[in-house]
Amino acid sequence: MTRRAKSLKANGYVIGYLAAPDISQHRRWDLIDGSRYGDQDDALRPRIILIWVADAYRRQRVGATLVQTLADGFGCQVADVSWSSPISDAGGRLARRLSSDGIWVS
Repeated sequence: MTRRAKSLKANGYVIGYLAAPDISQHRRWDLIDGSRYGDQDDALRPRIILIWVADAYRRQRVGATLVQTLADGFGCQVADVSWSSPISDAGGRLARRLSSDGIWVS
């Protein structure tokens, strides 16, 4: 299993961090609270298990940049990245901004 970690720094400090192993069991979710997940997909995808952004840097595209960097490094689109479930409120907001048609979860 490949494990990926990405970080962003500003002024010598880490302001964002993302960890994501590559796995191959995912379900599609339309991001509607309470809705069921779709059918299983077995494509190998990076799965975000942790994403953290320093409070002072939230809403400045740090999380989006980390997810884009992850997708670029894997060779996929942001919409093809998987998110570990359950997704926090902040993670859900980020996912909706990046992939409004739904996300992969695992």
